[in-house]
Amino acid sequence: MKSFAKILFLSSVLCVALHVQGIFSQNPQTSHIVLLGSTRSDGTREFRCGGSYIGQNIVLAGAHCVTGKNQPALDTVRFGSGTDNVMHFRIVNHTLHYRYKPQFEYHNMAVYYLDARPDLVNAGRFKPACILKPHMKQGIVQMVGDSSNGRGLALQSTSLDVVASEKCHEYYNPIPKLRFGVLLCCFCAMNSDTTECSNMHSSPLQLVINRNGKSVPFLIGHKSIGKACGVKSPAVFTRYGSYYEWLETITDLPLEATACFSRY
Repeated sequence: MKSFAKILFLSSVLCVALHVQGIFSQNPQTSHIVLLGSTRSDGTREFRCGGSYIGQNIVLAGAHCVTGKNQPALDTVRFGSGTDNVMHFRIVNHTLHYRYKPQFEYHNMAVYYLDARPDLVNAGRFKPACILKPHMKQGIVQMVGDSSNGRGLALQSTSLDVVASEKCHEYYNPIPKLRFGVLLCCFCAMNSDTTECSNMHSSPLQLVINRNGKSVPFLIGHKSIGKACGVKSPAVFTRYGSYYEWLETITDLPLEATACFSRY
């Protein structure tokens, strides 16, 4: 799509006027947001990661969600948190990025496969998100995550300012988990003016792009390290655009922007 870069720029500029945060009801711009967690022996669930539905039976989230030490098995995904349309799907398999190592934050990505296709149930309310391939260098983006301490009762959306990679590199070079800095792998964003945002690992970061009367969520990445709100340093997000070709290969999904717009 030749005009996509222009649409991206205009969307990021328009978002500057929408620097807001809050708890919200589900809509097509957030119906892809999911929570990943474990089922307790009494049948209740505890959630520890955010994620995003990207099509068929596939959810995208952090690799740390399934490789953390002393954690119960990751077995469930919740759609529709904070709404009357909550549904749960069972995780039947997952694939880690082939270069991922648990001791580092690099390549912190995994594809999770569910036991059914969410887009074919619940009257098609759960729509897969798109993947943003270009690298945003300025503007306002939206982080969405659990706001109920892992209970999965509500989602919270917070607007974050994009932090240039060169500036972010100054905060995170070097640290043990990012020994090569953040210039190539990652995306940084923050909002120091509020403490009202989700601290859940792997919370999705997105930009809603408006075109031809449609408002379509494009995923930028998910939170990997640091706090995004109420502090003077940015959080680091795993940037999906850096892994676009791997995602296309491993999922066999049509990720091109035009094809994704057609689903909305």
